[in-house]
Amino acid sequence: MTKHDVVIIGGSLAGAACARELARLGIDAAAFERDRFPRAKVCGGFVSPGGVDCLERLGVLDDVRAAGAVEVSSAKVRMGSAEVDVPFQRPGLGISRSALDKIVAGASVHQGFAVSRVVQMDAGFVVSGLGFEVACSAVVDAAGKLSRFTRRRGEEEFGIQYTEEAARGNVLDFWFFEDGYGGAVSVEGRRSNFCFLINKDSLQKYVGRPECLVTGPLAYDRLPGDYIAVGDAAGMVDPFCGEGMRHALDSGMLAARIVARGIRAGRGYSEMRREYEVEWNSRWGWKRALGAGLRQLLQHRDFSRAAFRFIPPRLWNRLWN
Repeated sequence: MTKHDVVIIGGSLAGAACARELARLGIDAAAFERDRFPRAKVCGGFVSPGGVDCLERLGVLDDVRAAGAVEVSSAKVRMGSAEVDVPFQRPGLGISRSALDKIVAGASVHQGFAVSRVVQMDAGFVVSGLGFEVACSAVVDAAGKLSRFTRRRGEEEFGIQYTEEAARGNVLDFWFFEDGYGGAVSVEGRRSNFCFLINKDSLQKYVGRPECLVTGPLAYDRLPGDYIAVGDAAGMVDPFCGEGMRHALDSGMLAARIVARGIRAGRGYSEMRREYEVEWNSRWGWKRALGAGLRQLLQHRDFSRAAFRFIPPRLWNRLWN
């Protein structure tokens, strides 16, 4: 059995960001990811301006730009015949999730290792999978929206994603329509990444496209659990907020800072988890509440179409930045 201060379950954006930040803070951490990068994953491909800041703090922004990320300077949002142009106050980036995961993971993630069991002991945890067993003081769940280690309240919604061999310029296109909503953005290699949230009853109308990826059911709300959860394991930020990748990066780094402080101060894991949840809610609670309210509004299509015309561009900017 090996030993680390911290074990992170999952090495995608949230887990890799957590591992990088812990290493920067001098904490011995190991992230275990069941897949190997690069690999395809359902994702909108848009890094919001705040997400770009996270990449810079992690020291990988230059690598992301060198990989061909496309600057995104505005959005065009449509609902029915209504259309709103939203110039961004600061640019975001378009990049495929397969490229971004590989860059952020770097050498900080043990790839091809699936965690199957976590046992809490008096002195910490034992985390194990096929061919490995690790003792640690703290566990961070970064295993995504389908994590086995953190319970969430599922919704009757699924995510789909596909690409096309044509770029769309520097604009994030976003549509609200009868069966859901979603958008398209230019990514590296002169391609466009399309990603949509679709209601379960309508899913079959959209999955016949070649190489279309599907994930779900989606889950926005985390139920009370035993572990510090980051990224989608903590509950999704609504896709129309455009902040999913920022949430993954930010929550991973936040957990790292709180765990590092806790380990140095000799605090127990439960205390670290409570501190993280308070801070996570203060940073993301308002945006999650806004997303929940807008999802309710979208159930009343006639009213939401009328209201859409009066949403000022500065509110969309606030949502995406």
